[in-house]
Amino acid sequence: MIFCVEDEANIRELVVYTLETTGFEARGFEEGTSFFEALAEELPELILLDIMLPGEDGMEILKKLKTSGRTKDIPVIMVTAKGAEYDKVMGLDAGADDYLTKPFSVEELLARLRVTRRRLQMMKSDALNQSAVFVNGDLRIDYAAGCVYLGEEELHLTPIEYKLLCLLAQNAGRVLTHTFIMEN
Repeated sequence: MIFCVEDEANIRELVVYTLETTGFEARGFEEGTSFFEALAEELPELILLDIMLPGEDGMEILKKLKTSGRTKDIPVIMVTAKGAEYDKVMGLDAGADDYLTKPFSVEELLARLRVTRRRLQMMKSDALNQSAVFVNGDLRIDYAAGCVYLGEEELHLTPIEYKLLCLLAQNAGRVLTHTFIMEN
């Protein structure tokens, strides 16, 4: 299931229709309240989130999603008209997995969905192939729970920070090139 939070009805309906006709299950939401009500009943595998929404904006919703233990690992793709570099950086730093600016083609949206799902499947596969916990000094990564601890304190990392830390832990003692890091 993919949730699409978009206040513009024509865009929301187009995205949901496109997803459903290409084999995905999808639900659309006009604003944050109905989205959070649905989230209480069902967790989607991915969320498409606009920034400029009535009431609570998409950045506030994203921050809530990424600080909740129940939803922090759900991939989020921002789909928004806010295309300035500053806005993109803010969204990605807040925990978005990707950022797509309007207007966009449905083919690009579907491609980004496929990439995000592939990345998620690779991370799950890697986690199964690893020992359940990585420990180095006071640093402890619990792969099964997706949590990182420094001493007894849990660190709250963005998805990108977590992925990077896991990659570095998996390759401890090796020098990694920028290209290798970006590819993985």
